[in-house]
Amino acid sequence: TNTNTKRNTKRNTKSKQNTIENAPIRPLVAPFPDGLNNGRIVTLPPSEHYLLDSKLSGNPLLLPPRDISVWLPPDYDLHPNMNFPVLYCHDGQNAIQDSSSWTGSSWRLAGALTRLSERKLLTRTTETNSPPIVVLIPSSEDKVLFVPRRHLEYGDSTQTFARAHADFVALTLKPLIDAKFRTVKGKEGNAVMGTSLGGQASLHLCLRHPDVFGAAVCMSPAFSAGVLASVATLPEATFESKMIYLDNGGDVDEVKVPLVDVWDHVTTEHWWNPGYWWLDSQLQVAVDAMKFALDARNVKYEYKKIAGGRHNERAWACRIHKPMLFLYGDRDEDGN
Repeated sequence: TNTNTKRNTKRNTKSKQNTIENAPIRPLVAPFPDGLNNGRIVTLPPSEHYLLDSKLSGNPLLLPPRDISVWLPPDYDLHPNMNFPVLYCHDGQNAIQDSSSWTGSSWRLAGALTRLSERKLLTRTTETNSPPIVVLIPSSEDKVLFVPRRHLEYGDSTQTFARAHADFVALTLKPLIDAKFRTVKGKEGNAVMGTSLGGQASLHLCLRHPDVFGAAVCMSPAFSAGVLASVATLPEATFESKMIYLDNGGDVDEVKVPLVDVWDHVTTEHWWNPGYWWLDSQLQVAVDAMKFALDARNVKYEYKKIAGGRHNERAWACRIHKPMLFLYGDRDEDGN
């Protein structure tokens, strides 16, 4: 009898060890997994947004119509009565899937959000710690008189292309997303993010439409004079309850950005990817100016400096979980 009891105890212990609940948690370190991570993509054709916009932002000469994709996390289908916060991403083609990114490497955003969700670190999204809905707004890759259209749409906040883009996202796209999906509709449930010029576009959008968006994530941002002036001159009410995240890489003391990183070139797309090793250091002056402007207005923000960080999608993928914890996790959680 004692022998049978011992065998049963060992069998029960082994069974508990093999359950999903007791499975080891995968580490929260890059590289995060590529792809949809059990979520799904819904594609919204231009006929549902760009071509219905009757305002200046609907002018196809300013904003050429293009598909917009929406990533729905697995819990969206598993919990049909649950509403989800929404994250709007500039350069959306670079956010989730390596295969669609112009450098062959993406931010791997869905993979990072999935890892955070597994660890129950997305404490400010849903009851199940689900990732948010992610709206992938692709940047245009054509040119206007030899100038990349992306540089205009994401450019200085004083020019027409950038204002038209911001108005399209806030006044046409967001109401469509709220109508088609189960979203948290207030500004507290809607954030916008981007990298490089997309970081500038994100802050511009958040400040131009402060009642629509409550947070902006700006990774390695390329700030221009217009958005800096906006921070210095906009009414104080614009910044109420705003969450602003800034980061960038570049040289820090003895830590320098390497001229070449061989892993930048290990990709099936654009093996020539230069990594823009100089750019984050070059952009530091404007980032410091933005920090000064925010400090002068007593605006709270979070800033992280990544010593030796490069200016490309693979570098941003290595730290993408940090702004996600800022938006959706506990503020004192560093992800380690």
